Amino acid sequence: MEWTLLSEYNLRDQLLQVMIDNEWSDMYITVWAYPAIKISGDVVKIDEWLNKLTSEDTQNFAKSLMKEEQLDFLMKYKNLDFAFTFSWRRFRWNISFQMGNFMVVLRLLWVKLPSIDDLNLPEIYKEITRIWQWLVLVTWPTWSWKSTTLAAMINYINQNYNKHIITIEDPVEYIHPHNNSIVEQKEIWKDVPNYETALAWAMRQNPQVILFWEMRTTEEMEMALTLAETGHLVFSTLHTRSAYQTISRIIDSFESWQQNQIRLQLADSLVWIFSQRLLKASDWSWVKLVKEILVRNNAVSNLIRENDLHQIPSVMQMWSREWMQLLEKDIIDLINFWTISLEEWLKYSNNPKMVKDWIK
Repeated sequence: MEWTLLSEYNLRDQLLQVMIDNEWSDMYITVWAYPAIKISGDVVKIDEWLNKLTSEDTQNFAKSLMKEEQLDFLMKYKNLDFAFTFSWRRFRWNISFQMGNFMVVLRLLWVKLPSIDDLNLPEIYKEITRIWQWLVLVTWPTWSWKSTTLAAMINYINQNYNKHIITIEDPVEYIHPHNNSIVEQKEIWKDVPNYETALAWAMRQNPQVILFWEMRTTEEMEMALTLAETGHLVFSTLHTRSAYQTISRIIDSFESWQQNQIRLQLADSLVWIFSQRLLKASDWSWVKLVKEILVRNNAVSNLIRENDLHQIPSVMQMWSREWMQLLEKDIIDLINFWTISLEEWLKYSNNPKMVKDWIK
């Protein structure tokens, strides 16, 4: 394939099209480097057809994607997240600066709205949709399908129930049609100024289901707990590695004099935590979603109230019949089939000793 760099649009369109043709998940555009893509978690440079990108190349590439008001926002705040449709496919973009030059990271989203069955998730993910209040969290750092999992659960509610759903996203990734439910999707900056304001407004708009992307501040955490206590089903995310760490992070985010009240609220309002990660196969042929599941029951609620959080992993092992599991269960299942490497499970296991003992 011949690559011509006659204009920023030729470069942009060819790179986007080759992402679509190959179903590559992520692409990186940065100065003095080849364009790079992510394959099964590893970054691979496209150096066969292209030259390294100059400062002008990256600037033109970034500007070709933005409207004037988006460029103004970027120049003011030095960071911009937005979504973009090209050739009937949806992309998520982040444009920022490094060493005074433009940098672009883009992600190709699923060709259709993901479903719980598409992701091979257990029935517990559908069970969530049958409750109509409380807080559900999907956690882990980036590139773990958090937004895809949440989109699948919202999609399931939309297809099976008659509800008013509000999503607050930065940016809107998957577009949900109005099926059995009414789905209102609000984008930060475009439709609402920030998460905290959007959540306050949502309380006046009578939704049954609210999704907002990432609890970043104590104000947003407090608002999420309040919404869950007042009869809403609330979905959100955190950048944490386990159910235990998620609860600790929320509590520790507050001042010491507030923490006892937050523990009580969490004990009553937090109903499910899904911590998930994508692990790559030994031969790079695919990635596999592994997950940790915490389901609130009386034992979990009591541990949160009494601040005995260190005992939560043990309770999760004891209550497997209620769908609870540690991340290591899925990792051990993959090891059984010789599909992930030693490096992978050591890198991502929360409890490597448990896996090592099992292997012995």
